[in-house]
Amino acid sequence: MIFIAFILAIAIPISTGHRRRHGWRRSDNTQQCLKDLCSEIDRSDECWNILKSESHEFDDSDEKGIAKGVIDMAIAKSKEIHDRLNHYHSDSRDDKLKEKYHACSKNYNNASRNLVVVRRNLDSGDHYRNIHVQLDGAKEELKKCKREFREGRFDPGHVGDRNKELGIYLDIVRVATDRLARDNDRDHH
Repeated sequence: MIFIAFILAIAIPISTGHRRRHGWRRSDNTQQCLKDLCSEIDRSDECWNILKSESHEFDDSDEKGIAKGVIDMAIAKSKEIHDRLNHYHSDSRDDKLKEKYHACSKNYNNASRNLVVVRRNLDSGDHYRNIHVQLDGAKEELKKCKREFREGRFDPGHVGDRNKELGIYLDIVRVATDRLARDNDRDHH
């Protein structure tokens, strides 16, 4: 028994080392899938920077797992920006700016809820078509917030940059879920 354990202790690291030396890793396919996903987005470099930093979260994921992962990332980013806007609102001494931060905070809360519904629709498996409605709703919330901070207006919280940032996440989610919808359509026809 001890001999078998000893042999396994030696054999397993050697076999995985052999795979690494020859460039084979299970995550290679996932990395390529993430790169392909980003290639379908206008801001593909920004997309890849986002996904590359979190690529370990997608190891051994299929297309649906990747879609779930990017949705979860978008939800987390939306909540992060929402919290930041609440902080800016609390810290500001300018009443007009407070109003704008409060309005945008509501927009981000709504966008986050839209993304949660996207995740639920994805989990249900049957409602891929409804995902677009929710993503369009989230995009609309960003547009409403953007109107609060039009070009040239005082924006110490750089809300315009935050809108662009979450916009990339929404684009990633759209492409990932579109791929699933296409695959789903092929499987049912």
